[in-house]
Amino acid sequence: MNEKVMSHYKKLVEFLGIVLGENYEVILHIIEKDNSYVGAIANNHISGRTNNAPLTELALKMMKDKTYQDKDYVTNYKGITKLGTEIRGSTYFIKDENKELIGMLCINFDFSKHKKIANDILDLAQLQLNMFSPIEDETATSKKKTIEEHHDNEIIEYFSDSIDEIVYSVVDPSLLNPNIALKQEQKIEIINQLYKKGIFQLKGAVSQVAELLNISEPSVYRYLKMIDKDKK
Repeated sequence: MNEKVMSHYKKLVEFLGIVLGENYEVILHIIEKDNSYVGAIANNHISGRTNNAPLTELALKMMKDKTYQDKDYVTNYKGITKLGTEIRGSTYFIKDENKELIGMLCINFDFSKHKKIANDILDLAQLQLNMFSPIEDETATSKKKTIEEHHDNEIIEYFSDSIDEIVYSVVDPSLLNPNIALKQEQKIEIINQLYKKGIFQLKGAVSQVAELLNISEPSVYRYLKMIDKDKK
């Protein structure tokens, strides 16, 4: 990790948190080999995360997909906090001189207060946000369909502060029931799903997954080797 660069961004997190205000959460993700975590955070009441918390599923996916190679940043994606609050997020990719990812600066906007004010104003006029004219021409209908399709494919980030929560967000919880004996094929498929999401880039992920699946850590490593071999 480039200590000098990250020290600069940690100060930037503090600065932006003060300047933008309490409705904006600012987070610095530090990316190290086999260990990625929250290195600094401001206004963490929005997501409830703390320093050293793991990255979200979306952040891990962007790392695994190497989104940073084609883009310098990703903006205005949807996020859902643990309390179900909808927010809007943006991520700036921090790269070294070799264009390798070493960090991510994220800003999450909690617009719930603004949405409430807008709804209150519309209520005064007896209107609703989703009201539209009952008469729609063909162009308007086509445009509405395009917007709906875009919404269905929208990037969504779910915030978690533990590896267990991230795993449960990826895998069907019913398969993680300790009272259910999974077949080897099911265990491999679960590990494959987690592998695709980049979960094993988190420190301690192997031991956590092994515990959740009630298998040994060597078994997890063995399955990962099988998966990696199949992909090659």
